[in-house]
Amino acid sequence: MKIWLKKIAVYWKKLRTQLFLTYFLVFTFFFTAVSVLVSGSIRDLLLDQIGSNRTAVLRQIGERADIVKTSSITLSNLYRYEIQSNGFLEKGMSEEAGEKARQYLDSQKEIYDEVFSRIGLGYEVVLMGENGFIYNSDSANVDVSTWMHQPWFKYLLAALNSGTDETVEFSRTFSTNENGSSVYRFAAGQMLDWGGSRSVLLILIDEQQLENLYVSTQEQGGEVYIYDQNGFIVSHSNKKMLGKQFIDVDYMQNEYGTNRSNIIKKLGESYVLSTYLDEKTGWTIVEESPTRIILGALNQTYWIMGCLLATGLILALGVSVYISRRVSNPLTELSNAMDKFGTPEFTTSPVGNSTQEIGSLQESFRHMAVEISSLMKIIREREQQKRKLEVNFLRAQINPHFLYNTLFSIRCAVEVGKNSQAAQMLGAFIDLLRSTLSVKDNTVPLRDELLTTRKYLVVQKLRYGEKVHYEVEMQSGTELCMVPPLILQPLVENAIFHGLEAKSQGGTVVIESALQGENLLLTITDDGAGMDEETLNQARANCEQNVVKDAHSIGMSNVHNRIRLNYGDGYGLTLESSKGIGTTITLLMPAVIQKEESNESPGGG
Repeated sequence: MKIWLKKIAVYWKKLRTQLFLTYFLVFTFFFTAVSVLVSGSIRDLLLDQIGSNRTAVLRQIGERADIVKTSSITLSNLYRYEIQSNGFLEKGMSEEAGEKARQYLDSQKEIYDEVFSRIGLGYEVVLMGENGFIYNSDSANVDVSTWMHQPWFKYLLAALNSGTDETVEFSRTFSTNENGSSVYRFAAGQMLDWGGSRSVLLILIDEQQLENLYVSTQEQGGEVYIYDQNGFIVSHSNKKMLGKQFIDVDYMQNEYGTNRSNIIKKLGESYVLSTYLDEKTGWTIVEESPTRIILGALNQTYWIMGCLLATGLILALGVSVYISRRVSNPLTELSNAMDKFGTPEFTTSPVGNSTQEIGSLQESFRHMAVEISSLMKIIREREQQKRKLEVNFLRAQINPHFLYNTLFSIRCAVEVGKNSQAAQMLGAFIDLLRSTLSVKDNTVPLRDELLTTRKYLVVQKLRYGEKVHYEVEMQSGTELCMVPPLILQPLVENAIFHGLEAKSQGGTVVIESALQGENLLLTITDDGAGMDEETLNQARANCEQNVVKDAHSIGMSNVHNRIRLNYGDGYGLTLESSKGIGTTITLLMPAVIQKEESNESPGGG
């Protein structure tokens, strides 16, 4: 998990990733915002249009309901006139007169039915007089004997008693039991006053006639209902709601207004609530339609918008990838070129196709890299020349020092009369010079370097005799290692002149070679006089100096500096010594093997 997080973190830091995400998020936000705004605008526009249409439909329903209500009032006034003009409310009406009155009203009803059937209005008439006369046009189905005790009738009587004789009031919707089923009606009532007696005239209208006005326009899953100015339900598709006061009129008008549409939440679902207040009837027609039904036409629009959004996102993805690569690839190449600058893998590639600014930056870096590479090449060549001159100088520094010490030894032999020994020394010296001056390479095999050193030891042994002994111990595999020439002879010379010569009984010089990993170790050990701590520290300090004034330290400093010039500061010479015990010099350098092998090897003496 940590590895993946690290990979994600590394990938996130890349310029291409950040550019891609930035462009993609911007494009995504743009397309999403446009889609949402367009979809919302279409939805709002459609809702406004639907709301206006539904309000217009409700207005038409209200106008038809007004016809029903107005026709009821007209019928009430017609029957009031017939009843009063024929004296049907006189006291002491006989049974025979009452029957004639009923027959007359039945005949009038037939006439009125023919007129009002043209507008689709069906009705029944009930007259309840204080003189005991009762007329019921639907006596076979409607029992009016219990109405006096019903709430809707009491409410209607209270309204009629508070008004004038000609006032027509409408009752709540009530139910009657006809042939075992409930029939819902509302009544247009009018109080008739005749000679001090008051009678009630009712025009009964079937509620189904109001429902028929809107049932064909009712949306699936929606509801249409009508309530009066007091909040009582006059007409509703759910018959259990009829006659109930479920509506707070003031709240409805303040919250949702009149003659307009609103979006409401009901039981967790959105509805379009449309209302229309008919000022003539005082009735309010309400429609509640689920938005999922009326906005069904938007589904195809949403699907099209979704497809466009998906296409836009795919386009945004492609454009983001293209732009991020176009900007980041040249910068990545430039960054990689900067990382490789100064290494063998670096190349000055041509400027690629990119923006003007990045192209200018690449061209500037390419020009700078060419100039710096050219300067670095010149500097390397000069450093190599300088290094070669320094090595040659150090080698040349060894030769006079070596010649002086050897010739001095021959001179001493001549002065003491050892002419034969001097001749042998001179012959050995000539052989040694031939070997030394013939070396032209910067490195020689270790076996050749040991052979040259052995010839030098022969010269010194002729001078000192049994006072100087030497041993050479080579580990197998080291004889072919390449070493700088004349790195052992100066150190052997120091061991003899500053170590063994200072002892009366002489001593031994031991030369050893060994491999340590990928390095070559050469040690020159003598059991001579050694050095005290102060002299040892001074000798070590002289080795680190490029210019040495002390002649005794020329050999060690020369060898140490040549090794470091050839192989680096990690290599060189270390010096250990103890007074009266001896001195050990260790040389450390890379183990570089000669390509061509030779069978010649040095020996001991």
